[in-house]
Amino acid sequence: MRKLIFALLLVISLLLTAYNHVDVGETIGEVVSIDGNYLHVTGEALTPAGKRNIVANIQNAPIYDLITGFPACISDIEPSMSIRIAYIQEGGKAMAIAVWLNCDYEDSAAFTVVVSDNIQYANGSAVFLSADGKYRVTLCHKTSIIDPYMGELLTPHDIVPGMEFFIWVDMITASSPSQVYPSKVVLIDD
Repeated sequence: MRKLIFALLLVISLLLTAYNHVDVGETIGEVVSIDGNYLHVTGEALTPAGKRNIVANIQNAPIYDLITGFPACISDIEPSMSIRIAYIQEGGKAMAIAVWLNCDYEDSAAFTVVVSDNIQYANGSAVFLSADGKYRVTLCHKTSIIDPYMGELLTPHDIVPGMEFFIWVDMITASSPSQVYPSKVVLIDD
């Protein structure tokens, strides 16, 4: 769970950049109720701007299921589900900017990357820089590379620039770019 929290905090730091250093609140806990586009979560505040109890509009937020790695939708959320939500305050209302479902599923980090033009193939592996330049990702023969659209496994040599993956990693280095060795990747978009 610590690794997941570390990775999600890394994602929050990226969100801070995207929102021009607006204070991003983050809460991890359990879904209390769902009312249309509003989600009530109670649990633990993970950032200084976070709250123990939050009701946030999740209508425009990306939602990811950490079990499958696929994007999810509001209808996939159920009361008592474990959840992590990042949000900003706009006019006194909480607006979700990211939602992760089933947070207690894996003891690993999960996030998305887009393959850049900087990709190298050698010894059955593919090594590429993420499009945002933050991660150097190594996919090898041990990595499960899943293409849910074709219903098949890919090899590292099937990876091409522009592909987007939801990835799971057990460790992220503190280097720049961070070195990432995923245990599992799921193709989101090619």
